Amino acid sequence: MRILGIETSTPVISVAVGEDQQVLGEASFSTKQAHMERLLPMIDYVLKGCGMTIDDIDAFAVSVGPGSFTSLRVGLATGRAFAHALVKPLAGVPTLDVLAWGLRGISGLICTVLEARRDEVYTCFYVSTDDSIRRLSNYMAINPLKLAVRLQDNLSTRVTFTGEGAKAYWDIFREKLGEKAVLAEPAQLWPRAAMVIKLGYWDLLANGGKHPGTVSALYVKSPAIRQK
Repeated sequence: MRILGIETSTPVISVAVGEDQQVLGEASFSTKQAHMERLLPMIDYVLKGCGMTIDDIDAFAVSVGPGSFTSLRVGLATGRAFAHALVKPLAGVPTLDVLAWGLRGISGLICTVLEARRDEVYTCFYVSTDDSIRRLSNYMAINPLKLAVRLQDNLSTRVTFTGEGAKAYWDIFREKLGEKAVLAEPAQLWPRAAMVIKLGYWDLLANGGKHPGTVSALYVKSPAIRQK
């Protein structure tokens, strides 16, 4: 099964093509804006690099958030459009899960952190098992200081932070948790389309994917425009 993976929930756009779980090609580009202008040329670039066209793709997998509302919708709309036009299945993958899978094999607690609005972060807790990543909590939106205090009061092991929010609020996490806090390597701080393919592949095998119109963004809290 040849899968095109799309990740646009952060300032780093990532596109990958894989066959089953093997990544054949991947490209990433950092941009705070212009996700719409960058995404389609990147898809074309990766496909050509793999000697393929969009017609060679059997299914699509897209990161559904949480993340930046505007950029997230760009990737989701693109995945939906391709899947609908080609009559192919589409898998939606939570972005925080994608980040956690980048740390598979690490010991202790994994805390994924993405920046949100209103002085909050999106976060979730995980632990790595022998061959998988197990989610331990719901997806949350929380003030980073409150997150650090919550961990300070309950943590008995080390915690590895990953995600752009982890880097942005690292001083807070380090101050409250001391040596128990570890920051992931720079290359692990951004969700990758390669992991979107991996998680999407399992969803496609288990559920056959979904109709494009039923795959929607994962909003941990309502977009700011809807908040009063």
